[in-house]
Amino acid sequence: DKQKHKKKKQNNNTRVDIRDEKQVDDATSKQPQKQEKHKKTAKPNKKSVASPSSAAPTNKQSIPPNQPQTTNDLNYAAGRPITVVHIAEKPSIGQAIAVGLGGGGNKSYGKSLPVHEFVDNSPFPKAPKASKVTHVVSSVAGHVFNVDFPSEFQSWDTVDPAELFHAPVVKKPCKGSVVKHLQEITKGADFMVLWMDCDREGENINFEVLECCMHLMAGSGSKFDRVYRAHFSAINPSDIMKAYNALGKPDKFQSLSVDARQELDLKVGVAFSRFQTRYFQGRYGDLDS
Repeated sequence: DKQKHKKKKQNNNTRVDIRDEKQVDDATSKQPQKQEKHKKTAKPNKKSVASPSSAAPTNKQSIPPNQPQTTNDLNYAAGRPITVVHIAEKPSIGQAIAVGLGGGGNKSYGKSLPVHEFVDNSPFPKAPKASKVTHVVSSVAGHVFNVDFPSEFQSWDTVDPAELFHAPVVKKPCKGSVVKHLQEITKGADFMVLWMDCDREGENINFEVLECCMHLMAGSGSKFDRVYRAHFSAINPSDIMKAYNALGKPDKFQSLSVDARQELDLKVGVAFSRFQTRYFQGRYGDLDS
């Protein structure tokens, strides 16, 4: 009996050991599964993963062009005099700008495109450390350039009107005297402020002005950084001063939209005019009679 009891006790202990080992095995087998599940569901660390937007380079022109901004070094021309040229879309606006900024100008000359000059002892917003500011105010007379076809596409007889839709276009000065005038008053200027009408056509005239005379400005580096655009809705002195103290930048995209419109107008208008002329020519010779 003692031997049977002893043997039964050993069997019970063995069952307990087997049960304990099984629990340990189950626990260890489940633990990696939980870790793997945790790895699958774990969210990536935001600091270690760069999003596409954060990886993209910052755009220097993120500020809308019609908002005040400064693109040049404010220490420019520290301790020395500077010249600021203001260009309006027409002479009457130029006169209003001269009155708004300097009371009419100390010196005026020119007939078709008057020039107003005056010295301002108050600092220029984009170069506050300059010792003296000379303002030169003038204007253009609408668009400086118009678009046309090159000489090889000018013939009505040898050029098929359909070819005009694929032909290049060139810009030609409306008046050579306007280009010369802009180059004379801009040569050696430190800053240029454009006062064209606040619409797409005005924005296009801004870049026409820059195309013919920006390269003549003083200084090295990016001269466009020292070109500004005034946004105004009235020409009384208070609105002129408000625009002067909140200068923005010219908008290239609005200007390009006008370039596209001008090219379409030219190609569609000339192509259909030539087509109709050639089509009806000789068919109705007695129309004039």
